[in-house]
Amino acid sequence: MTRSERLNPVVSHTDKKELQALQAVAVSQNELEMEQVKIDQLKSYKAEYLNKQSMTGMVYSAIDLQEFNRFIDQLDQTIKQQAEIVELRRQALDSKRKIWQTNRINSKVIHKVVNNLHKSERLQADKTEQKVMDEFSQRKSLK
Repeated sequence: MTRSERLNPVVSHTDKKELQALQAVAVSQNELEMEQVKIDQLKSYKAEYLNKQSMTGMVYSAIDLQEFNRFIDQLDQTIKQQAEIVELRRQALDSKRKIWQTNRINSKVIHKVVNNLHKSERLQADKTEQKVMDEFSQRKSLK
């Protein structure tokens, strides 16, 4: 078994780790996008609600205004919390991308080592074959 063949399990392992890391990036990206959609929906809902309230032109009592302000404050707090969740998801995605990049670099290095070993083994085999052919032709010429 050649040295390059003995490295096949290592190559397989690094490729598997790279693929798993890439899948984790994809999952994290989807999670971030879902959380971003939620915050966009909340902001849109708030804008619609404020627009609808300003368009009615109705006069509100003090209690109604307090309830309205409390609702808007609560909505703002929810948007703020959702923004924190989005930031956490973004950080998680960045972390997973870095892990994937590290695994990708490791995989490329292992593949390069194996390719270099293949080249070296082919050169050695070619040299051996040439030596055998030279010896054969030399013996033939001596006869």
